Amino acid sequence: MKKAHLLLFVLFISFSCQDDVDPVHPIFDWNWVFSGYQSSWSADPTFNPISDSLYIYQFQENGSFSKTIGSNKLTGTFQIEEDQSNQREFLSLDFDDASIELHQNSDGFPLIHSCTGVSETLVFEEEGTLFGSWSACDGPTLFFTRE
Repeated sequence: MKKAHLLLFVLFISFSCQDDVDPVHPIFDWNWVFSGYQSSWSADPTFNPISDSLYIYQFQENGSFSKTIGSNKLTGTFQIEEDQSNQREFLSLDFDDASIELHQNSDGFPLIHSCTGVSETLVFEEEGTLFGSWSACDGPTLFFTRE
């Protein structure tokens, strides 16, 4: 009888440890809120924190995203990619036509923060933090934290 219980216990443990479902990526089901920036013009950039931000990204499992800056809402699709040389994951965001038009008509206040004005790249810095690549074209480095 003890051997039967031991066999059942071993079978239970072995089946319960199998992971049939990939874990959900840590970007989903969170608001990614603008938390601060660093100047790209300084040799020793200082992190400037932001509180009470109205600048938020939301990512959906179906590959769509929304970006809200105040009353402006932009949307599009994204892909999770990996930079093989740096061993880092990043998000490649492509804005839809309506969002690109909103950006182009924003009276000098950029809504899409990139060199192209049609896409953005966000990089995973550490768990719970993303940063933007706008600094490649002399914009500030923007940081977003998961809330």
